[in-house]
Amino acid sequence: MPIFSSRAMCIAALLTLIPAMPAFSAQTSAQTSGQISAQIAIIIDDVGNNHHRDAAALTLPVNVAISILPHKHFSQKYALLAHEQRREYLLHMPMESMAGLKQEANVLLASMNDKTIVQTLHAAFASVPNALGMNNHMGSRLTQLETPMRTTMDYLHRHGLIFVDSRTSAQTQAEAIAKQQNVPALRRHVFLDNVLAEDKIAQQFNLLVRKARKYGRSIAIGHPHKQTIAYLQKRLPTLAQENVQLVPLSAMLAPRLNNANPNILASSVNNLR
Repeated sequence: MPIFSSRAMCIAALLTLIPAMPAFSAQTSAQTSGQISAQIAIIIDDVGNNHHRDAAALTLPVNVAISILPHKHFSQKYALLAHEQRREYLLHMPMESMAGLKQEANVLLASMNDKTIVQTLHAAFASVPNALGMNNHMGSRLTQLETPMRTTMDYLHRHGLIFVDSRTSAQTQAEAIAKQQNVPALRRHVFLDNVLAEDKIAQQFNLLVRKARKYGRSIAIGHPHKQTIAYLQKRLPTLAQENVQLVPLSAMLAPRLNNANPNILASSVNNLR
């Protein structure tokens, strides 16, 4: 099975052909008659460590993406299962945190030279074959540093891969550098489950929906905790009643989406905050 997905390369090539779209604003939304079709995407991180826990993530609708930790016992298994489901998935790449605690093995470190970063990325993607791209696991230190981020984004650009900034630091440079180096890039807007209580997860999901209604689109990251999976299994089937659409992660990259509201088509991913 090839390391790099041809689908990712097609998306990267497509984006170079899409003309820039005018920016979408909250004011534009307010001036419409109320039929705004908000779009959300969800990523479930930390897959690959625990077969019993992680299997529940694959029971969620196929438009929910997963992000798989590299070099775990179940990394390749979940990549294959997601591929068979036609579910999009990312490499959940460990990166150095500010605290330096609980670091994963094979983590990207600020002390690494360019060659070592490239070798570490290549081995990680080999353990999660056909990934659409990657997002950072931890990384509150590394994503603030220009040099390792430029090396990382150069690697992603050369292999036609996307990047999602998990935004584990408010000072992250990762998304900006990715865009400078022509890597298709997105950012996380909401963490669903920093607090594992149903009412708190519900609050975060409602925040996700509010952001999507304001800006057109919004992206959440959650984890395969039983509380998170149970809430999503209950809430996601109700989205149509709320005039909210769950879309694949890759749909967030293209301004032109099938069956999308014209107001959403006029939106710019750069407006998502």
